[in-house]
Amino acid sequence: MRLALSTLQWAMFILAGSVVAPLAIGQAYGMSPQEIGEFVQRTLFVLGIVALMQTWWGHRMPIMEGPAALWWGVFLLFGSMAPAIGQEPRSILPVLGLGLIFSGVLFVIMSVCGWIAVIRRLFTPAVIGTYFILLVLQMSGPFLNGILGSTSESFDSCATAIAIATLILSLMLARSSKAFLRNYSVLISILFGWSLFQIFGLQEPFGEVSEPVITMPDMWSFGWPQWDGGIILTSVIVTLLLLSNMIASMEAVGQVVGHKDQGSEKRTGLIMGTSQLLSASFATVSFVPLSYTAGFIMTTRMKEKLPFLLGNIFLVVISFFPVITRIFASIPVSVGYASIFLSFVNMLGMGLREVGRAGLGERQVYIVGISLMIGTGCMFLPASFFMLIPTFLSPLISNGLLMGVASCLVLERLVRKEEAAESSY
Repeated sequence: MRLALSTLQWAMFILAGSVVAPLAIGQAYGMSPQEIGEFVQRTLFVLGIVALMQTWWGHRMPIMEGPAALWWGVFLLFGSMAPAIGQEPRSILPVLGLGLIFSGVLFVIMSVCGWIAVIRRLFTPAVIGTYFILLVLQMSGPFLNGILGSTSESFDSCATAIAIATLILSLMLARSSKAFLRNYSVLISILFGWSLFQIFGLQEPFGEVSEPVITMPDMWSFGWPQWDGGIILTSVIVTLLLLSNMIASMEAVGQVVGHKDQGSEKRTGLIMGTSQLLSASFATVSFVPLSYTAGFIMTTRMKEKLPFLLGNIFLVVISFFPVITRIFASIPVSVGYASIFLSFVNMLGMGLREVGRAGLGERQVYIVGISLMIGTGCMFLPASFFMLIPTFLSPLISNGLLMGVASCLVLERLVRKEEAAESSY
């Protein structure tokens, strides 16, 4: 019974963090409900396969795979720019497929050459701590907007009330004196909020379509890859940033589950490359290990790999059944955000502890303070600014998280202890 509940909770947690990207991208590119359903189907299939590969052979830890926010942003950015250059948004999708392939090849090259292990040594406690703190800051806006429903076209007070009730329930369960309620707080919260949406008739139908009971995920649904010089340069930048995301996720979950495998970078990088290639082949957004899995494990206290493996196998299996996929993909976004809210809160504590590991001397405060200022500042840059810079730089500069981490990486190498004291004030 415990194994079944743990498996279902992992599956629900992964679904809550994964279905938003294909839904948002599908709507941005004018896909029909059936096409969006197929997009979700392909997403779950590739996501589950990659997670199984990583857990069995790559980093060997229970780290959730999810749509990479960087690639998600690139998809939306290129789609929004298509009308300005006289193209239909869908005509951009084959170009993005080429970008995913190029990114996959880069990951394979970096892994084979041993560059990932070298880069990982640059991730000091200050860098890791800055990453976690900025991650919470960057996601606080989307989380509150998602819970309150402030980004939807029509505000629904009832839906917002249910999401807030779900959030309160998840916070209470996480602090419960009963181990069962603490361990399955995310699952209980999702089922609670989802049920209320059904009871009050707020659940939006995914679309009634006639389709076979079992189908295989389609390949090359976006069309054959097409050459574009701009996407190549964008792919190089995104790949390097995804690498830092991958390393931070490994560090975060490794600390929580007590896993140490210094030789796993090469294996993990090779599978990351394979993941990008599979994403291009099955026409979905790219995936990356998600660091907030550490917060989920801290919240639920579930460190075992078996429930995680079974949860991903479950997702792969249901991806062959479109009707079941649509049902699970209909988890209200606001409920999903409310249920995993605490997982991100726990990441803030990890960030503060990491920064404090090396002491809070002048040098540490100097480096982390500048990095947080730069990273947070980039989160508030107006959209009009990005119309003035080259397209390939937009994914980098618009991402405050990675700008802050990059600043911290540079400062860690440049600032010596004696220099920090002279230039702190």
